[in-house]
Amino acid sequence: MMNKYMLALLLLCSAFVATAQNCGIQGRVTTVDRQPVGRISIVLKDTKWGAVSDDDGKYHIKNIKPGDYVVEVSLTGDVKERRTVSLNPGTNLELNFSIGETTKQLDEVVVETNKIMNRASFYSNKLPLANLENAQVVTSIPDVILRKQIAMSLEDAMKNATGVTKLWDATSRPDGGSLFVSRGFMTTTKARNGLPNIVNTNVDMANLDKIEVIKGPSGTLYGSIINSYGGLINRITKRPYFYNGGYADVAYGSYNFMRASADANFVLQQDKMAARINVAGQNQDSWQDAGFQKSYIIAPAFLYKPNDRFTLNADAEIVGSAGNSNGGNFMFILTPSMINGSLAAMLSQRYPNDPGTVSAIMANAPKTIKEAFGTDNVKDIKVDYNRSFISNDLYSKTNTNSFFADASYKISPHWTSQTALTYSLSHNNGYMPFQYLLPNYLASFLKSFTTTGNADFGTPGADSVSRMVWRPVGTTKTLDLQQNFVSDYSFGSIRNRAVIGLDYLSYRSDVTYYYFNGLLHGMVPYPYLFDVVEANGQPASNSVFNKPNVDNAYATRTGGVSSSVYNQHSSVFSGYANNITNLTDYLIVSAGLRVDRFENLQSDKIQTKLSPKFGLIFMPVKDQVSLFANYQNGFTNQFGTDKNNKAFDPEEANQKEVGVKYALLGNKLTGSISYYNILVKNIVRPDPSDANFSIQDGEQKSKGVEVEVLANPVSGWTVLLGYGYNDSRMQNAGADVNGLRPVSAGPYNTLNFWTNYSFTKTALKGLGIGVGANYSGESFAINSNDDGQLWLPAATILGGHLTYDLRHFRIAMKVNNITNQRYWKGWSNFIPQQPRQFIGSIAYKF
Repeated sequence: MMNKYMLALLLLCSAFVATAQNCGIQGRVTTVDRQPVGRISIVLKDTKWGAVSDDDGKYHIKNIKPGDYVVEVSLTGDVKERRTVSLNPGTNLELNFSIGETTKQLDEVVVETNKIMNRASFYSNKLPLANLENAQVVTSIPDVILRKQIAMSLEDAMKNATGVTKLWDATSRPDGGSLFVSRGFMTTTKARNGLPNIVNTNVDMANLDKIEVIKGPSGTLYGSIINSYGGLINRITKRPYFYNGGYADVAYGSYNFMRASADANFVLQQDKMAARINVAGQNQDSWQDAGFQKSYIIAPAFLYKPNDRFTLNADAEIVGSAGNSNGGNFMFILTPSMINGSLAAMLSQRYPNDPGTVSAIMANAPKTIKEAFGTDNVKDIKVDYNRSFISNDLYSKTNTNSFFADASYKISPHWTSQTALTYSLSHNNGYMPFQYLLPNYLASFLKSFTTTGNADFGTPGADSVSRMVWRPVGTTKTLDLQQNFVSDYSFGSIRNRAVIGLDYLSYRSDVTYYYFNGLLHGMVPYPYLFDVVEANGQPASNSVFNKPNVDNAYATRTGGVSSSVYNQHSSVFSGYANNITNLTDYLIVSAGLRVDRFENLQSDKIQTKLSPKFGLIFMPVKDQVSLFANYQNGFTNQFGTDKNNKAFDPEEANQKEVGVKYALLGNKLTGSISYYNILVKNIVRPDPSDANFSIQDGEQKSKGVEVEVLANPVSGWTVLLGYGYNDSRMQNAGADVNGLRPVSAGPYNTLNFWTNYSFTKTALKGLGIGVGANYSGESFAINSNDDGQLWLPAATILGGHLTYDLRHFRIAMKVNNITNQRYWKGWSNFIPQQPRQFIGSIAYKF
């Protein structure tokens, strides 16, 4: 028996030694102007060994038997270069290629197809990783798609993200611009090139090369400040390149849409130094009777690359906006649970010693949205869709100046140092108007109570709107310094890649919201209230709600000016490590850990949190199909104590996910199918046993399925399809929401579709035709055990575009909301969205 074990051990050792004697080839593919070439094929002729370069042009062929080979580099079947190599046992040869063309000379259709089909991500793991090697789902939206769709804002771009839909338009507050929902959780864009950069307004696409949506909680590598449990939206910017070129374009469209933009690149020192600048200015009026948004961006960038070991990038974003309408008006709802307590208090004053009478009268009061408004669906509420309830001189201003720098230095063939710095400063000022929809029974009660002494709740409905306003003034500062060391080693057939990093983040937001108080229907005190007007029709009352009258209200209202102060001063020091190990060509394991020290500088309280992640990849078909599983962690710092003076722990989200990724038919068909289950623990909620305290035992569970398909059936034709289903529930929550779907979870079902065909031959060469569709199922504006539900109806929005590319000109036209459908977004409110819009543009390329 012992001899059998010894023989088996010898055979195993022999196999390991034989494997260790195998060879590898790695390197990078670039153009003659030193730009990386992704999705290019590198194969050993007449063998099974080969690889495809990633987005940075890098490739790695492993486990090759020693011998003499011919290495071929080809792009869509066209062989660009051949080399003969000799591989000795145990060697790992570095072989770089430069194809004989500049980036500008490459076939535009080939380059565009490569960028669209390349799903590799550097940022999801903070190191280069092919899509099939990544145990996390990443939706990539490159500039090629955005350019074909004539996408000019982040909202346009996010229509291509599977399982993601908009919740709110941007509000000019420091919350990351427009609000989206992913996997049942609200998310915004707070990351730029993998670093914190929190914006206040909707994001312009002028200087962006790609949008990445990194799905699930990503606290291990990104911490708590910019992470969301459902997904992280990362903006990847354009970088300078080593040839002169660019474009300038103008666009005009419905609702006084006007835009001018330019992108210019300059070579300052060939192959070593280049600069690029992107600028854009835009005006958009609301389709409603008032409202506008104006914005600009100036984004210079500088690249210095003295050799193949060192690269320095420095850039900036100077961004400004002024306006009061990124979409329709913000209509909140005054619910029965917000009203009835005040009505009961008024009755108690009239019947101070007769609680039975008070209870009997209030028993007839509406208790739910449907009882109060006569409907539980927004589409049936009679609020004028085309009315803004505001005037153009009530608007807010936001200016943000951001500066960035990152340096990469190749210390050795196996180690690279990456250092990055970002700083941003935002200023807010002006007015933010919004509205509340008032149920009729409030006015009926107040009128009857004051005139007859009786309580009459009238008939269901909503015929009036209260116009509200507050004035945000303040600044937000973000500073982040990050140092990473990235390694890439091969030990025989085992490849190990890792990142070890340190991160320091300082965040300070000091914003004060000034407001005055008013009286609902002349009787009930309410903050922010200016006046009450009719909900339907077009009375000439917008002129009353203007800056002079609002300023007068601030100066003369009884009680003076009040304020809400939203301050957050914090610093975070973190260390993290993330490791990817290719145990075989078919099995990859990954693990990461973060140690996060969060200090609340307002209270001098400190929390330290560990955040782990794990991943597993099994490829039954090498480089074509991968089965994956992951455990992801995210967290949010919480401060305070319960009634027993026990300090709260950080709120924590844990995701378990399984799925399959594929890249079939020579990478012409790619995509993923995944199932996720996210459990959020340690949610702070009101203590049911003592209203003066909170307790930390709340939970939210979110699970669902996402399917993404990206296809390039023939040259010039692209198809993108995505479907998302999400089921989210509150557990151990407050009585009002326990067991219910959160209103911030968005719709259960979402679907996105886009296809484009660009002619590559015949007289129609350069002509592109595309259509898209986005479906959002029913969702909740309100979902409460007390108030019942208010539904936002499902909607399917169609869009289309035509583009015609010539050598020096590009002509384009698009139509948004082709069917002119009325639909709403929102959570805790409802926001009407833009009807059909036409936009045309013309660009000069140089």
